[in-house]
Amino acid sequence: MNSPFNNQNPMNGSPSPFEYSSQPMTVAESSVDVRLDFIRKTYSLFLAGILMALVAGTICLNSAPVFNAAISVLRSPLLSIALLFGLAMGAQAVSRIEGLNYAALFGFTAFMGFLFAPVLAMYESRVPGIVSQAAILTFIAFGSLTAYAFISKKDFSFMGGMLTVGLIMLIAGGLANVFLFKSSGASYWMAWVTLLLFSGYVLYDTSQIIHRYDAKGYVAAALALFIDFFNMFMAILRILGGRR
Repeated sequence: MNSPFNNQNPMNGSPSPFEYSSQPMTVAESSVDVRLDFIRKTYSLFLAGILMALVAGTICLNSAPVFNAAISVLRSPLLSIALLFGLAMGAQAVSRIEGLNYAALFGFTAFMGFLFAPVLAMYESRVPGIVSQAAILTFIAFGSLTAYAFISKKDFSFMGGMLTVGLIMLIAGGLANVFLFKSSGASYWMAWVTLLLFSGYVLYDTSQIIHRYDAKGYVAAALALFIDFFNMFMAILRILGGRR
């Protein structure tokens, strides 16, 4: 028996005007103009998110009360993780609600800039110029992976399960190192794992942008790209800093 939600005509396989699909049309199935508009919105919001993080970080570094607040949060790893995951999931949850989605996205990216500004300041004080080097290397790596995904047009959806398992293991290992082992060597090698993992996520998320997202998913897509970029940046920064 054919389901009423099946949008294929059982006689010839063509869409029926009397039936509909519960799934929205993906950008890949849309017109060229829709695809280009979706990509423009996604990457504009992604870059705006980076700019918002820079602004928030600058404010943090130039305001003693804000800087001290960031330090207080960083001193509690569990609180930091809870806030980061909570804000990220909240931004994802409202990513289709016009107006609120932008506020949630930029609120999350601003919080990231605020929270990690003291960390960047610490690295810069130890090795002048290291933050700029990490940023340049991150843009090169991120841009190269993005270009590969767009040029090859490969579907990297098969990586989703592996990346999720890897992320869970990475978080568990990071928490164990923070609370139990406190090893700078382990932290250094985990930065390499983080870089590899989120390089995979760049391929996966870019593939989702090309093949899976619908036209209303640009905020969620920008959020995913920002998280990938930021984690790559912090991993490269940690690697450049060596085992210190």
